[in-house]
Amino acid sequence: MPPLLSFVGALLGGALLTIGLTSGLSALLIALGLDMQRSQMLTALFCCAGAGFCGGLVGRRLLGALPASLLLFWSAYLQDFIGTQLQPVRDPGGQLEPLNVGALIHTVLMLLALALLAAFAGCAIGEALARVLFDPVVQLWQFLRSRQRLAALEETVPLPQPDLRPCFAAQPRPLSLAGSWLLALLLLASLVLAAGSGDLFLFAPDTGIHTPPVIHTTGGEPSKGTIVKDSFASPSLHGQRRSFLVYLPPSYNTPAGQQRHYPVLYLLHGSPGKIVDWVTGGKAAQSADTLIDLGKIPELIMVFPDGNGRPGATSEWGNSGDGRQLLENYVAFDLVHYIDSHYRTLPSPAERAIGGNSMGGFGAANIAIHHPDVFGFVISLGGYYRAEGSIWGSNPAYRRANSPLYTIASNRHSQRLAFFLGAATKDQPYYGDTLQFAQVLKKLHVPYTLDIEKGYHSWHVWEVQLYHALLWLRWGQVKAWLGETGDRWAALSSISAAPACRFGHQRAIL
Repeated sequence: MPPLLSFVGALLGGALLTIGLTSGLSALLIALGLDMQRSQMLTALFCCAGAGFCGGLVGRRLLGALPASLLLFWSAYLQDFIGTQLQPVRDPGGQLEPLNVGALIHTVLMLLALALLAAFAGCAIGEALARVLFDPVVQLWQFLRSRQRLAALEETVPLPQPDLRPCFAAQPRPLSLAGSWLLALLLLASLVLAAGSGDLFLFAPDTGIHTPPVIHTTGGEPSKGTIVKDSFASPSLHGQRRSFLVYLPPSYNTPAGQQRHYPVLYLLHGSPGKIVDWVTGGKAAQSADTLIDLGKIPELIMVFPDGNGRPGATSEWGNSGDGRQLLENYVAFDLVHYIDSHYRTLPSPAERAIGGNSMGGFGAANIAIHHPDVFGFVISLGGYYRAEGSIWGSNPAYRRANSPLYTIASNRHSQRLAFFLGAATKDQPYYGDTLQFAQVLKKLHVPYTLDIEKGYHSWHVWEVQLYHALLWLRWGQVKAWLGETGDRWAALSSISAAPACRFGHQRAIL
């Protein structure tokens, strides 16, 4: 009876939670900065935990609450997720991304493991709460009933003599013992699977399920670039060794490419973030490989640095107000110098771009405006343009000096930069911040491209916008933005006539 009560309680309680809380909880998670996919996954896991809680509260049996919780998770989320992944998926350029069946199965198992752990935690909390709330009442009622029965027996029947035979503990039933071992093994397997689920929360539940488009090459040349990990001790960071990833284009390590030099794009991650974000979440290497193979862009080097700063505060990719953390100097001076010294680059602002997402979008704009003699192109996706966070200190003048919304007007040299601004319609406040910055650029006659997509603050949006930005880059044409003779509009017309990329709902070159 108790397992059946747990099953029914979990099923009914979870269903009520799913119906009543799904939309509101998803909206709250989106308001906190998550995209639709991750908010749906987290909402389903929360409802799964709620179902386990109801089952533990009512029947106190894991073997009843867990199956009901998993059934609810399957019907409310997992079957739709699998159905979506089985549909054809294409990259931003329309190339088919084949399904990786093994990756899909692994992701499904990770999601089931997370649901099982959520249900287990919910059931444990529900059972503990039931013991605290209900057991004292039940025990008091049983005690009173036993006293009444004992008194009645004493009046009619003499008390029995105590049984002096030794007592033996009840032997566990084989079925119960097997169930306990099965549950322990299932919980252990779930912990192992869930340990690798970080990308589902950081990027999206469908990360890695579809493989890059099939690349066709001629002449036996490699079709894909290579990614290497490198590091060096940064003088600006007091000798601290910083690691970073470098994407080398397909021809870089070939005999024909030994004499070639390449432009460089530096891509900064958001917060929280790490050096693999643009490769895993933004598919930067995949997009570059595809576009290079299709002949739509020239080969380039991409660098993915680490922008994490002191614990407890976002670095904002900037020089801190107290001067103790000089991440802007690390990127603009140390990293650029190291890359130009150790890789075959084209070391000029016209062949160097900087971009990023969210905090990285802010950092890219802030660094480039401060150093227009280092970078010529800026790609800011889902970014903001006023200094935020505690890293800047309490000096309003210093915050303003690190706010691209204001510094672009006062730095005449920075107005020769070319900007690619990306935003998503449901990504507030970043959508409004981007439109406001675009208006400032328009008033200053600074050329920019505005790419607006439907979506949220998510890697799915940034993946598409980076693809567009790679097509937008016009290496070697930075001087033409203002022109030695000041003929800005001639430069703009030449860029407008260049092969156009397929933008979202709005494309503007001003």
